[in-house]
Amino acid sequence: MADASRGPCGRTLRALACGGLILVSIALAGCSSTQKMPLIAVTGDGRGFVETGTGQPFVPFGTNYYDPNTGWPPQVWKQFNPEVVALEFELMRELGVNCARVFLAAATFQPDVDTIDSKALKKLDKLVAIARRTGIRLILTGPDHWEGRPSYWEPDRFAGPEALQALDRFWTVLGRRYRGEPAILAWDLLNEPHMPWHVESWDPMWNAWLQSKYGTQEALKAAWGDELEAEESLGNIQPAQDAAEKDNPRLHDWQLFREHLADQWVQRQVRVLREADPTHPVTIGYIQWSFPVVRPGDPHVYSAFNPRRQAEWLDFLSIHFYPLMGNPFGSKTNWDQNLAYLQTLLAYCHVGKPVVLGEYGWYGGGTPEGRPYLNEDEQARWIGAEIEASRRLAQGWLSWPFADTPEATDMSVFGGLIMHDYTMKLWGLRFRSYAAASFMLAQSTPELPSFDFLASLTAPMEDLVVMHEEYTQKVQAALAQAGPVPEIEVQTRALGAEDTEALRQRQEQRRQEYLRQQADRD
Repeated sequence: MADASRGPCGRTLRALACGGLILVSIALAGCSSTQKMPLIAVTGDGRGFVETGTGQPFVPFGTNYYDPNTGWPPQVWKQFNPEVVALEFELMRELGVNCARVFLAAATFQPDVDTIDSKALKKLDKLVAIARRTGIRLILTGPDHWEGRPSYWEPDRFAGPEALQALDRFWTVLGRRYRGEPAILAWDLLNEPHMPWHVESWDPMWNAWLQSKYGTQEALKAAWGDELEAEESLGNIQPAQDAAEKDNPRLHDWQLFREHLADQWVQRQVRVLREADPTHPVTIGYIQWSFPVVRPGDPHVYSAFNPRRQAEWLDFLSIHFYPLMGNPFGSKTNWDQNLAYLQTLLAYCHVGKPVVLGEYGWYGGGTPEGRPYLNEDEQARWIGAEIEASRRLAQGWLSWPFADTPEATDMSVFGGLIMHDYTMKLWGLRFRSYAAASFMLAQSTPELPSFDFLASLTAPMEDLVVMHEEYTQKVQAALAQAGPVPEIEVQTRALGAEDTEALRQRQEQRRQEYLRQQADRD
């Protein structure tokens, strides 16, 4: 037998011993997964995911990964160390992670429109090989700003010709390179895209859009009424001001125009990507401001990337959530309102395709800047509550982030499954219990209520509050009618080896019992 104290696996074992991690099943003889990885596809009924070939259900349950010791924002690729990455993927595997979302950096991978950097691609090749070896599938997120903003993003990242040409080149190269790669679960076009409120170069496109919608000055006047200024005519219509005004037709059309530009951006990338790689699902990591009914501020806060509009071009929807309706531990009202917000956000995304909670989580074990202290138990309890609240509304979960990030300026500093030195956190223990029960995490989604969301595009804050309360009540009623979900036993504290084994046996017994019940029901 090889000396297990040497190499990346040996370092993992030493980290486990010295850092207090309670991970008991590290494979000493070679840290690799020998099982062949099939590709993942969306089920025919759009309710979940399945392994191609085997037909086995697959529930994405993982994390957003970056090496926590590479600064802030993380310099994932500039400081890429394959030995450290391999070690951390082993730790993730022991926690039960089955997929990891990883950001690709625009300035590193594509320094100019026509160039995809060969050194960056070789680093990505190494990451893919590590993922394949550990059995952790990757969701690779399109070129973002963590390692710099390339010049071709200016002045318009979403509708500028150079920026769009760059994306065509990016997805063509990566799609062809990794076509059919089983270690890749999906492509994520971009992390939390958000259309700006106005770019000067949009003005001709805005007027062309109005011309296409209304056709004549008379039709525009009939729709806009007194909002149309006397000196305005088709071809020189001014954009809306960034100020809420209920049912204002200019503002309403401007929001729809922003959605139109976002739609074009999505359609173009999907078309190019599917030509290069028809083997992997495609999604977008939507920010929670893509849900227009909750908008803490002026109309520009709405991202204009609308998952309900864009679902037809995507294979599944991925939305992000953080508890922004007050500190969940500040009061029971805050706790309940945040969970209800999560449920309405997910319900909004249900249009016949799987929904993944692509980022979720909170912090514990410290005090991020501007936030109150929370301990590890509070972190674990809150994130567990998020999972439980979403089991009828999500078909996958990716926590943020993998590990506490010392230089982070937001909750990521204490938001991890583990500490930056690989010491286990209570949230990591609970996560591992949920991972062991992934077969029963996602439960059937009830029929969800219809709702008129268009009015929210122009509504002032007081109207949005009423709309959200109304939609929340409808979603809560649908969930209540569906009934409780099967209980999952979770680990809430560190256990000795004997108790850990007893828990594992109970989890396995519960798995077999649940699968028998499902087989009998089918």
